[in-house]
Amino acid sequence: MALFKRGESMSKLFNNKGQSMVEFTLILPIFLILLIAMFDTSRVLNTKFILENTARNAARIGSVSNSDLNVINEIDRGTSSLDDSNLSYTIVPQEADRINGDNIIITINYSVDINTPLISNIIGDSVVVSGKSAMRIE
Repeated sequence: MALFKRGESMSKLFNNKGQSMVEFTLILPIFLILLIAMFDTSRVLNTKFILENTARNAARIGSVSNSDLNVINEIDRGTSSLDDSNLSYTIVPQEADRINGDNIIITINYSVDINTPLISNIIGDSVVVSGKSAMRIE
């Protein structure tokens, strides 16, 4: 006694249309979390590039002009796309203590907010990104 007639396939006996919907609903949350995490990662890396470039430019200006005001203006110009409330910087040595041949060191720190819910639970609500550069005072 046969379960199905000659020429009739097993696919007619079993309907698999709901299986793909279940698989999709299981994978969708994971995919969305990875997608949002990619956006957060790109924001952190972009901020890192901005800070490194700004620190290098500010150190160059500080090594040539020997003026903290020029350095601060360059930091403000380079970080104009970032929120000032999350930004901090240090200039070592101060303008009065600079000697030709020594190094001027510019350090810029910025706190980047993390928007991904699961990632922010693991690493915290924000990540501190820094850029640092040193150049010889001329």
